[in-house]
Amino acid sequence: MVSGSNPRKKFEFNGELIEAGSRIETVIQVGIDPLGRKLEIPCFIFHGLNEGPTVSITSAIHGDELNGVSILHFLIHGYDHIPNNEDDFIDVNKLKGTLILIPIANPESVLLRQRRTTDGRDLNRQFPGRPNGNHSQRLAHKLFSSIIPKSDYLIDIHTAPGTRINLNHVRTNFDNEVCKNLAKAFGSNIVLHSLGSEGTIRRESTDYGCPSILLETGSSNSFQIKNVEDGLAGVLNVLRYLEMIDGEIKEPNFRVLVRKSRWIRAPSGGLLHCLIGIGELVEENQLIAQITDPFGHKTNDIFAPCNGIIVSIATIPLTRTGDPLVHLVPLKKTFEHVKSILDIDEDLECKEELVNDDEGVQLDDMVFESSEKTEPK
Repeated sequence: MVSGSNPRKKFEFNGELIEAGSRIETVIQVGIDPLGRKLEIPCFIFHGLNEGPTVSITSAIHGDELNGVSILHFLIHGYDHIPNNEDDFIDVNKLKGTLILIPIANPESVLLRQRRTTDGRDLNRQFPGRPNGNHSQRLAHKLFSSIIPKSDYLIDIHTAPGTRINLNHVRTNFDNEVCKNLAKAFGSNIVLHSLGSEGTIRRESTDYGCPSILLETGSSNSFQIKNVEDGLAGVLNVLRYLEMIDGEIKEPNFRVLVRKSRWIRAPSGGLLHCLIGIGELVEENQLIAQITDPFGHKTNDIFAPCNGIIVSIATIPLTRTGDPLVHLVPLKKTFEHVKSILDIDEDLECKEELVNDDEGVQLDDMVFESSEKTEPK
């Protein structure tokens, strides 16, 4: 019971009533697969003993993006992989509010180690889905309708596709103040302004009235422990910011709020030789990559167009003309500050910069592959 008040109400989820102060494993029933087996999305519900907001966290909407699976695994079970002991990050008896955790939102695609659903569509272009639509639309509808109407906030976790690697950063709609503050609370150094494409769970949930942020962390088809640890720390930061759990919010030593940034693209085809790493600071006119032909003849030197920090890098050496190679966030006010602290472990006061690069574009306007829309209703 909550001290000095009536017991908190049970939480209803897909027909189940969950007692306050309890955690359960359950599933969202989607349908039947081609072998006649139940297709289910696994869920973990933490219904705190105390009143507070409801936060949903989703990962593996793209089946090859696995760092979020590990982040939620440790959030649920602690680093010892064993629930209900002193290693746990969430104590339901102290939790203020409710957590809906979806570690594997796209089970079939996870088993196949592929980005798209089994009908060949991008699940993260199908939300809010259609109850009588195609397979992907039905999957999207089941997930969206089960969690978003019950949620006050959403965190959606992704990685780069198999051809790139991302520095941990958060994306959200800066024009929504709640989303922006939620993203800043996460504690990443880089926060990018992006509405999200139509049909993404982040955009559609925000439009529904559930403010949402997206974490990009690392690359696909692996658990990258530093990305996982930083991602988990950010999730805990958000829960502290929402006063759902106790503890101090850990501020980054610098924060860049990015409205526009730059993708540096290949001026020719060939073999890519990147000379810089993810998260590295580069200076204007610094040589950051070279392209050669298969015989080793150099065809192009690629230089940084401005001072900045590297947010994403192509990992596939085979390059075609126009391929995105390096995602660069320009730095002006914070450049010297960032330069002075990148190799320092001690805590320093957070310095913040808003970047709106005149020669850059907003993330939503960067084109990487054809955007698949939901079929007409």
